[in-house]
Amino acid sequence: MSSNEHRESKAGEPVDLEKGDRWLDSYLPYQLYRVTNRLNVRLQGRMRALDINLSQWRILSVLHSSGTLSISGIVEQTLMEQPTVSRVVVQLEKDGMVERRVSSEDSRMIDITLTPKGAETFTSIRQSAYAHERIALEGLPPETLDLFRETLRRIESNIDIYD
Repeated sequence: MSSNEHRESKAGEPVDLEKGDRWLDSYLPYQLYRVTNRLNVRLQGRMRALDINLSQWRILSVLHSSGTLSISGIVEQTLMEQPTVSRVVVQLEKDGMVERRVSSEDSRMIDITLTPKGAETFTSIRQSAYAHERIALEGLPPETLDLFRETLRRIESNIDIYD
């Protein structure tokens, strides 16, 4: 047997390394990544027309959904790295889409808030996001979607428990 012919699969069965074992076809994290990535790629055209990138869209989305947040709150909600969030917030501020203020609760903290321009930009992209979601979910009954959303919440909760 050549080094490329066979290796053992997780189940102990031989795997033809030239043909592969198709394990990613049933690996849920990979499937979720592919779906999310495809939806984001479809949105990029709309975002590009407004000179917005995916990182900016994520921050605008979180601020629109959650309201005023600190940088650490944005990091928590977007799951982006803190230096990236800080850099993107600076750019959004330069573009007039967010503003920074000293927190009313803790003067050592800075709060980030959407401006009317940021809210308007978000809203103009959100319609495209909803359209892409409708296309992706077409034909799925509401009960299935409710169960899917609940399942995703449970998966995220399970992951949080082990972090």
